[in-house]
Amino acid sequence: MMIELEKKHYILLSSCVLLIVLGIAGFYYLSYAPKEARAEQLQEEKRIEEQLIQVLEQQEETANATGNTTVELQRKIPVTPYLEQLILELEKAEVLADSRILSMSFGEGEFLPASNTLEEYENIHEEEEGTVQEEAYLPEGLKKLTVNLSVESDVYEDLTTFLSSLEKLTRITQIESVSFSGQPEVTSTEQEMGPLTYSVTLSAFYHPELNDLMEDLPPLSVPEPSNRTNPFIDNN
Repeated sequence: MMIELEKKHYILLSSCVLLIVLGIAGFYYLSYAPKEARAEQLQEEKRIEEQLIQVLEQQEETANATGNTTVELQRKIPVTPYLEQLILELEKAEVLADSRILSMSFGEGEFLPASNTLEEYENIHEEEEGTVQEEAYLPEGLKKLTVNLSVESDVYEDLTTFLSSLEKLTRITQIESVSFSGQPEVTSTEQEMGPLTYSVTLSAFYHPELNDLMEDLPPLSVPEPSNRTNPFIDNN
């Protein structure tokens, strides 16, 4: 009788512990984790906006200084969409990551920074930091160029290299989303895994309001042509 009672207590205690653990895990994933993800997103948006502000201020200062040009600054934020150079940079990232861009499409529109980005980010971290920084404002007229990429990589490491290369482009860019196509289910040990296919939405920026700086638009960095008469045949 005593043994059965102890077993019941043990089962009851184990059930209570399990419920507590599940409750803590549920609270984390439903409450804390989304807030932490949102905080990281806001921090990234804040970093991009600070970069944009810095480059645009430098452009205006350089333009007002006699004898100076904005060529280098326009590699980060040009005064036109400068689509050709962006495509070249994407192709360099493609080669570096040993991946393949299957398709790309483009769209243009107004850049609308979230007005509450800094405020919301600071509110989230207010208790930790205890101070609120002075808010900076982006100038009007900034445009956004959105690029939708469909990419294929043989292994996961190539995928991460490609995304890392996008973040390191000379042009200021922001990866807005990444979505993956799942691998087929493995049904045998002899089955080979196929390449990873995924979609990336990337944003770049330009400032057409400074059209008087058009002459400072940097030249295209076109790769040297190969000496092949037929690009599909190795003449060596």
